[in-house]
Amino acid sequence: MEYVPILRGKAGEFIALRNTSADVQAHIRPLLEVHPDQRLADIVRTFARHAGEHLPGNLTVTVDCGQLWQHGVVGTGFRGHAMRWLSDAFGDWLHTLIPAFRTTDPAGSLDEIRQTQLAHGAGGCLRIDLHHLPDGPRAMTEDVLDALAAVALEPQDTDLLLDAGYLPDTDTVTALVPRALEVLIWAHTLPWRHIALAGGAFPPTLRRVTPHVLTALRRYDLDLWEHVARRSAGPPPDFGDHGVTHPDPPAAARVRAAPANLRYTSGRHWHVVRAVGTAGVDTLRLCRQLTQADVWRDSHTDLSWGDDEIRIRAVGLADGPGGPSQRRAWETSHHLAAVTRSIAERGRP
Repeated sequence: MEYVPILRGKAGEFIALRNTSADVQAHIRPLLEVHPDQRLADIVRTFARHAGEHLPGNLTVTVDCGQLWQHGVVGTGFRGHAMRWLSDAFGDWLHTLIPAFRTTDPAGSLDEIRQTQLAHGAGGCLRIDLHHLPDGPRAMTEDVLDALAAVALEPQDTDLLLDAGYLPDTDTVTALVPRALEVLIWAHTLPWRHIALAGGAFPPTLRRVTPHVLTALRRYDLDLWEHVARRSAGPPPDFGDHGVTHPDPPAAARVRAAPANLRYTSGRHWHVVRAVGTAGVDTLRLCRQLTQADVWRDSHTDLSWGDDEIRIRAVGLADGPGGPSQRRAWETSHHLAAVTRSIAERGRP
């Protein structure tokens, strides 16, 4: 089993990937999403700069520009769409890129996917939304084969990602299990390179978390995977999630500086502690609180680069507290290592 983390294409996530161990890199297939962001003058070039500065040379990543295509030409200083430009940039840096696509993508977008997969020779990744499916397996097969033909790929050269979206509670998970099993049965009729089931359970806001109180939040994405894996007639799918973030980026009108917080993955939960403000002193206090908690003492505190970054701030050995991108890097680094270790040691995420 492998792990498919779906990560935002932001600085923190790229920094985390740069600092992953060779063992973690060998067991993950990261998918990086390029999201619209009105705070950036050039979304695509910023993503490309982060990739060039931080991606390990031997780590192949999947890139999803799906949310940009609806806005037409994206970025400044070049003509064309995002995927085509990123394909060239990754090629210049000798990085291999796997393009993600959907059956609902417009013809022009699928043509970009075709050009990109032909240029990089690493296949593609088809994302299927479990909430918006064709009516019946025959219609699904027709849609999928049409999309594969448009991008010049065969199933055996394609990773299939079954996307459950946001999973806020147990009821949502329970309701989605039959549908996921049905689609998984259909998926096994085609020779996909990999099949993964992914969802995201981290809430959109932490306003309900009491400041400076370590709070456990359930990983419902793990619950969905376990229910499906136990009931699957064939081999279980690979596990995917959205790391330590909500599946959907915040709306532009809601983007503002949030109180500092730390998100620490352990077992079936994220353990979250948040401050009142965003100042550096709050981050240092959060690091001390986390490292004094039972969940820290009971876990592998040498698990990742991110754990070490939190620890040295808790004991006052760091030059500075770090900002939002650094905190996201520490959290993501630990999460990637925690999930891959669980898969290696227990056979489940």
